[in-house]
Order: sequence, then C-alpha cells, then structure tokens
Amino acid sequence: MLQRHLWKLVFHVVVLGMAFFLYFFDIARLDFTSMLQEGFGGIFLWVVWGTFVVGMLLRIFPNRKIAVGARKHFQCTYKGAEFDAADTADTARMMKLLNRGALVSALAWLACSVAFFFALFLIGKLASAAILVLTLIYSVIDLVFILFFCPFRVLFLKNHCCTVCRIYNWDYFMMCAPLIFFPSFFSISLFLLSLIVLLRWEMALRKNPHFFAKETNENLRCDSCDDKLCKIRLRIFRA
Repeated sequence: MLQRHLWKLVFHVVVLGMAFFLYFFDIARLDFTSMLQEGFGGIFLWVVWGTFVVGMLLRIFPNRKIAVGARKHFQCTYKGAEFDAADTADTARMMKLLNRGALVSALAWLACSVAFFFALFLIGKLASAAILVLTLIYSVIDLVFILFFCPFRVLFLKNHCCTVCRIYNWDYFMMCAPLIFFPSFFSISLFLLSLIVLLRWEMALRKNPHFFAKETNENLRCDSCDDKLCKIRLRIFRA
C-alpha cells in the first residue's frame, strides 16, 4: 500500500504540473464548465474527472484496493476486540475529542479555502481554471499529509496515524467542494459523489463508532497493519 500511495503521489504531481502549464500558457483548456473541448484540454479534463470518480467509488463500496484507514467504516474491515462497559465509555469520550478535532480541522480547511478565493478575487483571477488548480493542489497535499506530515493529525486530531484518522474520508469532499462555485457536469458530479462519500462515512461513524477505534477494532492496531503508510514519516522523524 505504501508503494501504491507513492505512485499515486507521483501521478498527482504530474497532473498538477500539467495543470500549471495549461494555466500559464493555455488557460482556456482548464475551463471545466465545458467538457466537450477538443484536443489535449478535453482529454486532460476527462482524465482528472475519471481519476476522482474512480477514487471515490472505491471509498463507497467495500474493497481491499484502498488503505484500511479509508475502509474502516465497512463491516468487512471490522475485527472485534473484547471490551466491556468501561471500554465503551472510554471510546465514547475518545470520539467526543475526535469530533472536536474534526470540527477544528474543517474550520482550518474552510479558512484556507476562503483565503485562497479572496486572494484570487482581489487580483481578478477568480475563475474555473484557478479553482481546478486548487483542487489538484489539494489532491497532492492530501497524499503528502498521509505519507510525510499531517498538520491536522498533529495539531487538531492527535491520532497516532492515518489508520485511525477521524477524517480520512473527508479528503475528496475537501478537494471537490470548491468546484461547485462554477456549476457544470464536471463540478456537480464530483461534488455530489464526494458528498456521498462523506455522508456514507459519517453515518457509519454514528452507527458503529467501535469500527473507528483501535481499542475496539483489532484491524486498526499497529501489529495488524499491512499498509505501512507511516514508514516514511517515522524514518524522517527518527533521523
């Protein structure tokens, strides 16, 4: 899984590089309000759209192609551990703290997005192309957070790794939400699908909070983890 995420990071960096190139040399090609463009611009938009759609569908339906942290809301990923009433109470308190951290994380993301929008507005560059570039920047940042350093984890959520992250499946909504300010098939379809991923996650959390805690789900413990997504981060901070 670590190697797969590294390749995903390389792919998203390449896509972002192409987006920057188009933004500075042929910005009209990034106008996602028209998905019927000819040539490279049209192909590029469909590749971006297809990449996001496939990624989100993998979050909605149970499968083993994604990290355990992104599929812990599925019944098939849950491996129950013995726990009593005291453990249940501890889990409830922990989830309360995680919910508070999630709220602060959401506010931090919102503040950054608003600041970006406002900066673009001030310089007269608030357009669909710029918002698409922002979405692709978020897609790269998401993988950097997973593999190297996540300020949400360190500052707000306080969880030890991504496997138990409270907001793991918020990523696509955070990436795609800005697109909705320029309604089109491209933006509306991605926004609605990301909203489904988010709601599916949150409903599972409220119905089965024990799926999300390593104290009650053995598959979230370090000795059961095969993803090793923290391997690079641990090497960096131990050096």
